Amino acid sequence: MKMKRIALAAFFLILPLFTTGALAEKVVVYGLSAMPLCGVSDGKPVGITVEILQEATLYGAPEFEFVMDVPWLRAQMMVQNPGDELNAIIPFSRSPQREGTFKWVGELIQTQFRLYSFDRATPVLSVEEAAAIPVGVVRGHAIIPLLKTLGIERLDEAPDAEINAKKLQHKRFDTIAESDFIALYNWRKIGEDTSRLQEGLAIGELTRVYIAAGLHFPDAAAEKITDALRKMEQDGKLKEILDRWR
Repeated sequence: MKMKRIALAAFFLILPLFTTGALAEKVVVYGLSAMPLCGVSDGKPVGITVEILQEATLYGAPEFEFVMDVPWLRAQMMVQNPGDELNAIIPFSRSPQREGTFKWVGELIQTQFRLYSFDRATPVLSVEEAAAIPVGVVRGHAIIPLLKTLGIERLDEAPDAEINAKKLQHKRFDTIAESDFIALYNWRKIGEDTSRLQEGLAIGELTRVYIAAGLHFPDAAAEKITDALRKMEQDGKLKEILDRWR
């Protein structure tokens, strides 16, 4: 009888470990091919934001399932109209144009939007210069409305940042608009020396990149993610991940 009580006690001690995992929420996260922020390597999701969220699960956030093959504009619509799916999107830049139409669940990283040029006498350092030339951008990128607000409207769109970099390399245009992490990463990826990429005009303030969701996203799930990211920042884990990708 005593052994039976001990066995029952042990069972109830370990039961929460199983039930927590069994009942854990799963958030489907749609990602843009925008390395080093996120992408796919050898069939697996990788990148700064992916690594941060994978670690966040260990800090109490839900489990995340990453989907990287949905076109960016469609992914945004799916997040805003998800049906029965609990989903979110990364890496999603916070901007005034998007502010009221998404739920900003948690900040993952900060970047600077900037003009980068290749093989010019000088980089593009003014709005007037940029407005007079074609500028390469990624289709659906948060920088597009910022550029148009400044009067920079001759935009040549590409489906992703690597293709945009290759178009710059092959002189389809001589200037692109992109964030610092992404521009430098993709320039290296296509075999170019980053010292040849000319740093030009900064566009807007520092950009805060989030995991975002539709306005319907449950507050309880959002709070778990926010709390996990806060804990990661407090104990230095977030800085550790970012430093590894710089």
